[in-house]
Amino acid sequence: MNIDLSRFLDQTTASLHFDETLELDSIEVNGRKIIFTESINVVGDIYKVEGSDYLSGKVHFKYIENCARCLKEFTQEVSTVLSGKLIEKSQTKDFDDEDEDAIYYEDSSIDLKDLVINTIILSIPMKGLCSEDCKGLCSKCGKNLNEGNCDCVIEDVDPRLAKLKEFFK
Repeated sequence: MNIDLSRFLDQTTASLHFDETLELDSIEVNGRKIIFTESINVVGDIYKVEGSDYLSGKVHFKYIENCARCLKEFTQEVSTVLSGKLIEKSQTKDFDDEDEDAIYYEDSSIDLKDLVINTIILSIPMKGLCSEDCKGLCSKCGKNLNEGNCDCVIEDVDPRLAKLKEFFK
């Protein structure tokens, strides 16, 4: 996913619009397998502000994964922002290496693939849930509680308070 910056850098154009797609089957994120259902769409602009070059865009993707509570497969659609200050790699000694919003380019082109993948990883929730009110699985029988209650009797008694249970027989 390379973008040619030559027309922008030699000031032939004041801004540069891009609309690219990235083909990825899946990625691993902290032991979770994220499967993409369609191409990842990246749309944005490159422009100058007060003598500096900036990239601003949106990343849109759909993915499938299993719910962390009920293990049911679900589809999620996400749109997130991709932005940063463009810096030529040969000039990195002049800038702080810890600059989080820096996007490096070299030879009048920028490769957005790694940046898009990092943006996707940061935009995926820590735990994927099929819905906010997912009830999960019964800890005793394993039934999906979203489909109905089970007949299990679960007595979670704090061991420090177990002696008090004898008073209510």
